[in-house]
Amino acid sequence: MPRKKTEAPETEKMEPIAEETVESVEMEEHTTVAIEEEEAGPEAEISEATEPISDEAEMQQTEPAQEDLEEDAANRNEPEAAEEEPVSELPEENENREIPSTPQQLHLGVLKLRADEEDRQEMSTQELIWNELANYNRTKRTVPVTVTGLETTQLAGDVVVAYYKQQRVIVPMSEMAINLSDDIRYLDGSVKDRLARICNTMLGAEIDVVIKGMDKQNSSVVASRKDAMNKKRERFYLTPLSDGLPQVREGRVVEGRIIAVTPMVARIELFGVEVSMSASQLSWDWISDVSDKFHVGDKINVLIEKLEGDSVDNLRITPDVKSLIPNVSVQNLEKCAVQGKYVGEVTNIHNGTVYLRLQIGVNAIAHTNYDKRNPGKGDIVSFVVTRINPDYGNVTGVITRIIKQHI
Repeated sequence: MPRKKTEAPETEKMEPIAEETVESVEMEEHTTVAIEEEEAGPEAEISEATEPISDEAEMQQTEPAQEDLEEDAANRNEPEAAEEEPVSELPEENENREIPSTPQQLHLGVLKLRADEEDRQEMSTQELIWNELANYNRTKRTVPVTVTGLETTQLAGDVVVAYYKQQRVIVPMSEMAINLSDDIRYLDGSVKDRLARICNTMLGAEIDVVIKGMDKQNSSVVASRKDAMNKKRERFYLTPLSDGLPQVREGRVVEGRIIAVTPMVARIELFGVEVSMSASQLSWDWISDVSDKFHVGDKINVLIEKLEGDSVDNLRITPDVKSLIPNVSVQNLEKCAVQGKYVGEVTNIHNGTVYLRLQIGVNAIAHTNYDKRNPGKGDIVSFVVTRINPDYGNVTGVITRIIKQHI
């Protein structure tokens, strides 16, 4: 049987293919090396000198080199497409982003440029105020607070609400140290009602208190005015100086602050001791309403005419204000003339006698009224002078008619 020549033709055919492949590979390697040398520069020469390439590595590099040539040719033919490749990545990133659900509408105010700094400053301010009160509490010093309201609580009962800067402070009504015996107007009703009425007239007044307790978690501060009053009494009335007498003594002028005002009286605190003074004690002028001339928070000079007591519980003083101010009513008597007619305001009525303050600055007394209507407090009337009393600093006359009634 004839021998099959299957292997020989395959060998003869493979040899020229292998030679062509080697030649093409060598040309491709030469071209690839040239291109890489141009792109890499000196670094490529150094790496080639230090790391020789084996035959297997050369065979592995043939296919990538062919791909590099094809890519290089494509880049030469289409430069614009190569430049637009980075732009094509943006849509891919956007596609990966999660699309939010239905947006919620927010009601936002004006965003300030320094919003973070303002928040930090507000927090630091509140912390600073709290630290100040903690220091007052530790040293047991008096704290000035402003009375802002009255409330009834479940734990402390009736309390006075005050503020130290932006911090709320409550003072139980029993710790307000109010002496009811000095106020004849508040003898009626229960003690609770009388205290509430007096504290109501103290709204807006500045008082001194001593911190009794603090709760930072609830931002709560409880204080006592009674303790603060006793501390001031001990210091100014009972502690002697080098001459053997205390700072507040008989014959000395001290500055007091008005803490409450009513139409008839004003309450004045004099270094821990409160006194009530009527309109006739506060001014030479006859006035119909004390609040028309004196207000809560005003400071007034007071002469200590008399001082009694030897402990913080029984101190009593007799104040004098009128001796420290000039009596202009006496000087204004020169403006009056007998049978002269002047306009005045009714300041008070007692036992049928009408007391007036003329607009020219003179106090007047009227025992007779020619108007059919009875004058009332605050009415504007026409007054005729019948007598001038320089020794008493006033004039006497009659009311001819009521110009305007006070409603």
